Amino acid sequence: MTDRDDVIAAIQGIDRRLERLRERILAQAEQPLHEGTWRVRDALSHLAARANGVDRVTQRVRAAQAGTPMAPVASIDEINAGQVLEREGATVAELLDEIRVGHAAAIEAIRRLDDATLDHPLTMVNRPEPQPAIEMMMRGGPGHDGGHIDQIEAALD
Repeated sequence: MTDRDDVIAAIQGIDRRLERLRERILAQAEQPLHEGTWRVRDALSHLAARANGVDRVTQRVRAAQAGTPMAPVASIDEINAGQVLEREGATVAELLDEIRVGHAAAIEAIRRLDDATLDHPLTMVNRPEPQPAIEMMMRGGPGHDGGHIDQIEAALD
């Protein structure tokens, strides 16, 4: 089972990947990804918006514990488009900084969380049984980010 050190190490791994790609990203930010309609900078805007996945999942846990359902989510495409639009004036360096700062906040947040929060069962997309919140923190944080960084790296090659 995933533990907090696994999540922290995975987030730090994402930061190292982005740092290794930084110069190439800065030089080729307008490069389109091979899939979809996004450019490298659009994917970075999305990653910046989601950089603190620990707090996002913790909010879901708190809502579940309080018996308050989370508000229905608009279409994922609308959410993603909004994330990109909100950051259209940001430089690519600023997006990379926002990701790094969000990751640092996520690491601090997970260090402060109690085990009951990390173990709280949550329903995940494509999972028939509820999973501990920490699994969602891993999959929806560095797991998700890694997929987008794979796309970015492929576009830069």
